[in-house]
Amino acid sequence: MLEFSVKKLHFMNYFIVALVFLASLLLVRTLSGIFLSNQKPQIVTSGEMTTKNPAPQLKNITSYSAILEKNPFGSPKKLQPLTVMQGTESKQGPPSNLLLVGTVVGPTKLSYAIFEDKTRPAPLKQVVVAYEKNVFDYGKLIKIERDFIELRQGSSVYKISLAPLISDTRSPRAEESGSPRTSFAEKIGEKEYLLNRRKVDQTLENPEHILTDARLLPNIQNGKQEGFKMLEVKSGGLYESLGLKNGDILLRVNDLEISNPEVAIQAMTALKGMNRVNLDIMRNGAKLSMSYDIK
Repeated sequence: MLEFSVKKLHFMNYFIVALVFLASLLLVRTLSGIFLSNQKPQIVTSGEMTTKNPAPQLKNITSYSAILEKNPFGSPKKLQPLTVMQGTESKQGPPSNLLLVGTVVGPTKLSYAIFEDKTRPAPLKQVVVAYEKNVFDYGKLIKIERDFIELRQGSSVYKISLAPLISDTRSPRAEESGSPRTSFAEKIGEKEYLLNRRKVDQTLENPEHILTDARLLPNIQNGKQEGFKMLEVKSGGLYESLGLKNGDILLRVNDLEISNPEVAIQAMTALKGMNRVNLDIMRNGAKLSMSYDIK
């Protein structure tokens, strides 16, 4: 009986401890609720957040102008604001400063024209241009005819006619006497000539003579170009002085094949620095080699 009472007492103690623990939990929850209810929640909007924590402001580069003007590391400088110009891109105007000096008319892809830009210095003012290539910065060459070319610049097309040849500057006394223009070449053999160096240099000072002293046409054989056929050889001009005639085909100059007008100009202007020149031509279906001594 006594043992039963002791067990019952232990059970009552455990029960009381459990009740006290539950009561403590309820008290803590109640006190926490009261404390939190006295604190007003503070809602921060994005605008207020921006005001309270402002982002760092980027300084304009002109803010540092004072440092640059004082410049402890060198001479004073002045900072100038950069002005962006819009819509002021310069465009090439009509090609009024462009002269058509000569043309080489053949199959479309083998046609050329030589131009002179009056605004450029002497070494750069003349250029040989092939079909559909750009002429300086004036536009694209879209048509080549015997006496004119057409140039496309944007949506505009310009026609440029062949520039008139400058007449010979002979003295009135020479014209009255009827004396012919003196040639710079003297024939000393069947196929040999002696050239006057001073007169050669004078003639080649104007490279356009290479394309204007005769009409040069590409000579096409089996679909390939083999030199240039010369027509309308100018009396007293460069080619006649060299003993060349209408219908002759110029193949090579000193073993250099004449494949386009640029090569022809380079080869002929090289006469200035040579003592002896050989021309390979085709005349009446037969190949000939002509030799020239320059003194």
